[in-house]
Amino acid sequence: MTTFLWFISFVLHGISLFLIILLSLKWVKIKETEKEQAELIREMEAMMTTYLMQFKEENERFVKQITSSTVRQPSRSLRKEQMSPPVEHVVDRIELSSTTPKEEQSLEWLVSEALKLQQQGKTIDEIAKMLKRGKTEMELLLKFHQK
Repeated sequence: MTTFLWFISFVLHGISLFLIILLSLKWVKIKETEKEQAELIREMEAMMTTYLMQFKEENERFVKQITSSTVRQPSRSLRKEQMSPPVEHVVDRIELSSTTPKEEQSLEWLVSEALKLQQQGKTIDEIAKMLKRGKTEMELLLKFHQK
């Protein structure tokens, strides 16, 4: 009888050891997935920060350009203000249209050219200059079309 109890004990210990090993393997996989997700989040935040910084710089340049042009030509801007309708009467109109086949072909061409240049070993700056696009635009385009 005691041998039977010893045998059952060994079997139960073996099963529990097997389950503990399986549980630890799953735990390791979950930790790896968490690390990958954290890395992706950091990468996306860095990309968005870069994009927003470039957007801010472009806006600042635009504001400087506008202010310098209004300083140079104050009388002209005053005439425009007098002739323009009051702000209450201005209506914003946005035309929504689907992309035309020409635009789709242009986008496909842009993606294929960017990927081709990247395979040739060109940097994102070089690709942006060659295709006459923004650095961030090329970075995002390549990032989304790599996988």
